[in-house]
Parts: sequence; structure tokens; C-alpha cells
Amino acid sequence: MGKSPDKNQCLLLKKKNKDPDSDQPLNSFDVSPLRKPRTSLETFKKVGVLIIAALVSLAAIIVVAVFIKMILDKYYFFCGQPLHFIPRTQVCDGQLDCASGEDELHCVKNYPDGPPVGVRLSKDRSTLQVLDPTTGAWASACFDNFTETLAKTACGQMGYDSKPTFRAVEISPDQDLDVVEITENSQELHVQNSSGPCLSGSLVSLYCLACGESLKAPRVVGGEKASVDSWPWQVSIQYNRHICGGSILDPHWILTAAHCFRKHLDVSHWKVRVGSDKLGNFPSLPVAKIFTIELNTKYPKEKDIALVKLQFPLTFSGTVRPICLPFSDEDLTPATPLWVIGWGFTEQDGGKMSDTLLQASVQVIDSTRCNAEDAYQGEVTKKMLCAGILKGGVDTCQGDSGGPLMYQADQWQVVGIVSWGHGCGGPSTPGVYTKVTAYLNWIYSVRKVSMFALPTVHSFSPSAQWYQTILQAEL
Repeated sequence: MGKSPDKNQCLLLKKKNKDPDSDQPLNSFDVSPLRKPRTSLETFKKVGVLIIAALVSLAAIIVVAVFIKMILDKYYFFCGQPLHFIPRTQVCDGQLDCASGEDELHCVKNYPDGPPVGVRLSKDRSTLQVLDPTTGAWASACFDNFTETLAKTACGQMGYDSKPTFRAVEISPDQDLDVVEITENSQELHVQNSSGPCLSGSLVSLYCLACGESLKAPRVVGGEKASVDSWPWQVSIQYNRHICGGSILDPHWILTAAHCFRKHLDVSHWKVRVGSDKLGNFPSLPVAKIFTIELNTKYPKEKDIALVKLQFPLTFSGTVRPICLPFSDEDLTPATPLWVIGWGFTEQDGGKMSDTLLQASVQVIDSTRCNAEDAYQGEVTKKMLCAGILKGGVDTCQGDSGGPLMYQADQWQVVGIVSWGHGCGGPSTPGVYTKVTAYLNWIYSVRKVSMFALPTVHSFSPSAQWYQTILQAEL
């Protein structure tokens, strides 16, 4: 018989072999119980919630940061070296508040009206004329030996960088200017010194840009809704909201009125909206530069003209097209039919800005009538145009400023810029417009120097400090 275990051995066996009713293993080894694998829901609860919480926190931080930046941008301007903030009211005030002058860098600039540009186009079939500096007289360009290079140079002098077209047109019997051959020197056209007779008997008809063409002719007269198809050059110039109208001259430049910018001189906040006859939510384009002419203190309502350069060139389409500048010798007689468009107020006192572009047919009114005692009493100068309806009732108003006064010859031309007037639609006080022909030389010069040179220009503010470092960055 085997030997029975003693008392101590029995105790040891009891420790090693647990009670069968116990939930512990019935062997002598410490084995951990098997765990069930985590479900995707449990994993999400442990990991996904943490990720979502992190993303929500990050989004909140971004929202707060954007909000803070918006507040800072609205009330303060950031100076780089040394790092500090200045109040927005000190931006474009004519004083250098930042050490490196960046607070005066992107501001509306004055560009002076300089010497005459040496080329121009005549309403006689868009023929090219060149200034002879030795005599101070203008001469018509003969078609003899005229080339595409000379055409590009002529258009470049007027600030066009597009591909020109030209053709020969017969010299008319009533030709009153000398006809001369043309040469080029230093990106400018000159009268050839030994110019003989024009053997071809033809002048140069030059077109620098296809302009003044719309898909739809206007048909309604008098303050009615307009279509962008009829006026594809009309733009809305905005500073948080619609401020003024304007006209597309080429892919880079918008023509408008100077008084639109006198309250807000910082260029970065201005936008231009194109291709729409509505003032609703439509994409707007950033502005690179704004140029005006310094005010004439003797005639403060003169020189109400500005050029806006876009940051990026426009792509032309059926609803985005340029209007033509007038010819240098375009002279509109009283009663010449014209058109005006805009989103301005529909009533002089009260009312509201029109959400839809409006159009109206008006006519040239004689400056003598405009300067009568019951009208503007001599305020209308030779550099302005009067237009409206003698009996009143059709006129431009607040919000229309900067928009075009248009004349249709072979193509539509912007002959005037909505500028000022007493009231809206009164019988004796029609609208007064900046006469564009009076500022063709300035328009050509601004566009040309923006392409080729770095002139001395200065801040819109009469008290501005001029310095060349900012100017070179500006142009």
C-alpha cells in the first residue's frame, strides 16, 4: 500500500488545487483570463473621441485667431521692422509712421499731368498723328515703310500692350496736317528728318485694341434696367460695398472718378467687380494701384479722374469687354445723343441704391446754358461736359459717380466720367461730367510709365512725403 501524505503535504495540495466551485483555474499555474478583442465602437470611443476633441480645439483656435486678425486688420496696421502696430487712421496719412514706410506704400497716388505724349489718334478713320518736337506741330503718319514694330511702339506710347492692327487709308482731299514718314528711337515715334512726299498716298489707320463692341444694343430710353450684354465695360468699384462705377479700358486698367477715393486712400481694401449688372454676391477682383491727379485748388471740381490698375489682367468675354477712349479731336456738339449707366440712387432725397444696373439716354447740353445764372453760374469749365435732358427727370445720382458717359460712333467711346451736379434730375442743373478728351495725355502717360518706367509720383494727400524707395516698389 502506498504511503499516505502527512498533514503538511495535504495543506500544500489544498493550496495548489483550488476548490472546483471557485472561478480560479484548477491547476497550479497563474494564467490570466483571455480578453475579448475590442470592437470598432470601443476603439472609436477611446481614440476617435480624442481626435475629434483635438480637431474641435484646433478649429476653435483658428476661428479665434482669424477673428483677432480681422479685428486687428480693421483697426490696426502691422509695421515690420521694428515690430509694432499703428492705428489704421495713420495709414496713408502722408506721414511715415512705420520705420520702413510701408504704411504709405500701398496708397492712392497722385501722378502729375506731364508733357504731351508724342502720338495720338484722330477721329478721321483712327489715323495716327505724331508730334514734331522741333516745331510743336502735329503731322499725319504716311503709310510708306510703316511696320508692325512702329505700330507696337505707337500703341505702347499710349499705354497699350496688346497686339495692334493697322491698314492704309487714302489721304482725304481736306487733309490739313502735313503727311510725314515715321521712324523710331528709344521706344518713341519721331518724324523722319528727310521725309519726302508720301508716295503711297495713304495714311496709317491704327487700332491698338478691339474695343467698344457689345453683344446687345440698348433699346430702352430713360432710367430703365440695363443688361451687362449691352454694357460689358461697366464695373462696380467697392470698398466693403459699392462706392462708384467705372469703365474697363483694357485688361489692366479701369477708368473712374478721383473723388471716389478721397475718404479711403489705402489701396488694399478696394475691389472691382466685373461682368455683372447686379450688385449682389459676385466675385470681386483685387486692386494693385490707384492713380489720380493732384487737386486744382482754384477749380476743385476739375481733374476728377482716376485710373485703377488691377492685380491680375482681365480675360475678355461677352460680358467683360473694354470701351474705347475717345479720339483726340472728338468734339461733341449740343444735342448729341449719349448714354449713361449706373447703380446710383433712384431718388434725390431718400430712396435707395439700385440693385440692378440702370441706363438712360441723355444729350450734350451747351456749356453756356449750363453756366447760366439759374444753373451752375460759371462752375463748368472747358474740361467738363454737361449732359442730361433740358426738361429734367433723367440724370445720374449718388452711386453713379465714376461711371461712363458714352457716345456711339463706329464703336462705343467713354467721352465723360460721372462727376458732380446739384441734385439729381433737376430741369436747370443737369449732370456734369469729366471730359475724357481733356485728360487723354494723362491717361496715356500713367499707363505708359506703369509699363516702362519709374516716374516720381506721390501720395494722394497734399501733405505727403515723397521718397524714391516707395515709388520704385509702387511702379
